[in-house]
Amino acid sequence: MAIENYLSRFAAAVAFPYEEAQRRKAQGQKIIGWLLTDVPEELIHAAGAFPVGVLGSNKNIRLADTHLQVWVCSLMRSSLEMGLNGELDFLDGILIPQTCDTTRAMVGIWRKTCKIPYIENFMLPKQVNRPSAREYLIGELTRLKTELEQETGVVITDERLRASIRLFNENRQLLRRMFEIHVSHPGVISSREAYTVIKAAMTMDKAEHNKLLRALIRELELKVSALVKHADQPNSKVRLIISGEVWEPSEIMDLIEEAGGVVVGDDLLTGARYLGPDAAEDGNLLEALADRQLKKIPFGGFDNQDYERRRFLIDLVRQSKAMGLIFLHLKFCEPENYDYNDMREGLNSAGIPNLRLETEFTNPSLGQIRTRLEAFIEMIGGDLIE
Repeated sequence: MAIENYLSRFAAAVAFPYEEAQRRKAQGQKIIGWLLTDVPEELIHAAGAFPVGVLGSNKNIRLADTHLQVWVCSLMRSSLEMGLNGELDFLDGILIPQTCDTTRAMVGIWRKTCKIPYIENFMLPKQVNRPSAREYLIGELTRLKTELEQETGVVITDERLRASIRLFNENRQLLRRMFEIHVSHPGVISSREAYTVIKAAMTMDKAEHNKLLRALIRELELKVSALVKHADQPNSKVRLIISGEVWEPSEIMDLIEEAGGVVVGDDLLTGARYLGPDAAEDGNLLEALADRQLKKIPFGGFDNQDYERRRFLIDLVRQSKAMGLIFLHLKFCEPENYDYNDMREGLNSAGIPNLRLETEFTNPSLGQIRTRLEAFIEMIGGDLIE
């Protein structure tokens, strides 16, 4: 199968994110959704349910605005809209991690307004470097495990959980390898294509995603080998880091590449934060999931004094040999807005060019975004993109 055929399969999964979940629902399997990307999918999978990400929508928001202020971010508003208009009625449950003031209120709103039977929060420690954070998180994972067992009627044994961890670890490892190929040869797989493969992992069956991804990687490696053999060099691009929550609007990756840039790293919930570290496959497996969570890259919703987020971003730019960083901030996102000044000052002090773009899921100003991207990339790229 050609590379384009594999990529089209992943693109279809992103375009129609709930087809697989609905198919499995029709076969009698429990479906548990999750908001954002800090929910331990391995626990859902080990309980015999199908985990599926609820990642917002670019459709007009109407019903949700009767329950949420208009200054709530469009990720939360559009996700609630789907819950209210019946698009998510196939879910047997949804887990919502508490990462900001908005998500703290979401569980109560969803319970009062949506038809989903099981709606629960996932309480995350805010100061992840404190010794008590690990003990607290293990307790929270234990609570979640017990509730999922009750909801599905399946006991999450060590054998089941280990198999799920192994499956999800493999998926992350394959995604990292795919992204490495993108970074080294962006002409072989573009930014939009690479991030689409990552996003598809959030709604596809993991075993099927792994199978397709392994085959895609083989084809990509063959193409890279052919380029090296014929001494063909990848096109010169301005290497960029993206920082924020999600890559919305989805056209943003196209606009970056059309302007002469390529994304070589990020801290996105729908990017590197989802890939994250692997979980240990031996020992106490709930402790392994807690340790994986605590080792994730810095995020606006959490405080890590041992490795400040601005220092992480500076290190990420330098290690990836990027020429600049783009803050991609959802309008009204509290954690990102709160962090921005500190992040900008850190980057400026390090001499790293940066640009802030404010976006929304609905009605994005693509023309304005394109103009600002073109000016920024031309400014830092100079002769490189000519």
